[in-house]
Amino acid sequence: MRHDHSAVVIGGGIGGLVTAARLAKAGYEVDLVEKNADVGGKMGRVCFDDCTFDTGPSLITMPFVLEEFFALMGTDLQAEVPLQPINPACHYRWLDGTTLNVPFALDDVARAIATISPEDGPAVERYLADAEFLYNATKDVFLFNRFDGFREFLKPRNLPLLRTLPRLRFTSTLHKVHASLFTSSKVVQLFDRFATYNGSSPYLAPATLMVIPWVEFGYGAWYPTGGIYTIAEAIARAAAAAGVRIHTSTAVDSIDVVDGRAVAAIAGSQRFEARHIVSNIDVSHTRRQLLKQATAPARDLSMSGVVLLLSVEQEDFGLAHHNVFFSEDYQREFTALFTEKQLATDMTIYLSRSCASDSSQAAPGRENWFILVNAPAGIELTAEQEHAYAQAVLDRLAHYGVRPRVRQMQVRTPSFHARLWNAEGGAIYGRSSNSMFAAFLRQQQRSAAVRNLWYVGGSAHPGGGVPLVTLSGSIAAREIVASDAHTFVHSR
Repeated sequence: MRHDHSAVVIGGGIGGLVTAARLAKAGYEVDLVEKNADVGGKMGRVCFDDCTFDTGPSLITMPFVLEEFFALMGTDLQAEVPLQPINPACHYRWLDGTTLNVPFALDDVARAIATISPEDGPAVERYLADAEFLYNATKDVFLFNRFDGFREFLKPRNLPLLRTLPRLRFTSTLHKVHASLFTSSKVVQLFDRFATYNGSSPYLAPATLMVIPWVEFGYGAWYPTGGIYTIAEAIARAAAAAGVRIHTSTAVDSIDVVDGRAVAAIAGSQRFEARHIVSNIDVSHTRRQLLKQATAPARDLSMSGVVLLLSVEQEDFGLAHHNVFFSEDYQREFTALFTEKQLATDMTIYLSRSCASDSSQAAPGRENWFILVNAPAGIELTAEQEHAYAQAVLDRLAHYGVRPRVRQMQVRTPSFHARLWNAEGGAIYGRSSNSMFAAFLRQQQRSAAVRNLWYVGGSAHPGGGVPLVTLSGSIAAREIVASDAHTFVHSR
């Protein structure tokens, strides 16, 4: 067994890659073990019919998080992954023919929304100012550092946060706050949608999630030239340059625990020993499959999704890069997803066509469409049901005046995602935030049950999405280095 500064990272998603890279940069010997042929985790890429599809995240917010990572690795974000602003940030469409283009610049957002609801323009300005205050008041506790749950509020440095607790609105839902602030049901629906950014329901999730729309509007919506997957490639390059040994097509079967301490990751006949074991795999899967613990199925899972990857003939439907087609009854849609655990028949449809910003992503005369429809985690579809639902989504788009001529299509369902990512039920973000206590229940970086075992990624603190899983890996790397500094100083 190696007793030096060493680590094994299980899973090559963005959180795992960042952890491995930062540890290697700090002088650790690091092996990263990934079961799939490529790293990236939920950030994937598929190519067919001369089109390229990003199969996971489709936009980048909080670019300064990536800037900090690449700076620490001795390089530069714009040199590694050139980002461009997306304007409009999103095109919204309703069945009554109303359309709205939300601009990239924060100062223009309220004015744009006022074009569909003049009385809500000033309310949106006040809302975003309040959301910015909440973000700045809570980010160091809930996002950028190790999180110790309720104990955080007892730490002297966080005592000023206690004065802001009423403004955090823990006890109200996101929808209730929006319904009380905005006149137009369309504006309420637009802001409610941001609960889905971490796989939650606006009718259940606390109003503190109002920081999410501010993050997108305040920091902007960005896209890297060449596709989102270029981020995974750039982080993997940085990791390899720092000395990380990356092992793809290597599935870890178990974590060896001796006297309560994780000592190795076992992949078939291979044994990867290290002082620290980092799991970038879904927390439930890690406990049940790798640690062989008797673990009850996770409750309050985030949403999964049905994804349609389409190569289509190029036509002008008035679309932007990012597009949302809203259902007529949003509450009914979320009741189906979270209460009835069924696919919604009146579904909200998200459509991304990155070729609108990057012509290299589709051959001349065609477009690459990524369509995502929210789905309950754990749902199983037969091949016939899968095909029928994909057709239902396309039929629904026709009601909005969008009738693509499809050349080729691939469909991905929650069960597909579960197998690909080792994510329970295909849940995209692990636990949902459908509770005021969700942030306090999320798995922290350091395991409380197994020494020298660490968790990173979307199912761990601070949550899912590219910036948050990057922060997850950064926090874990800092904590590992700090724990070793403490251990070695006191063992001398």
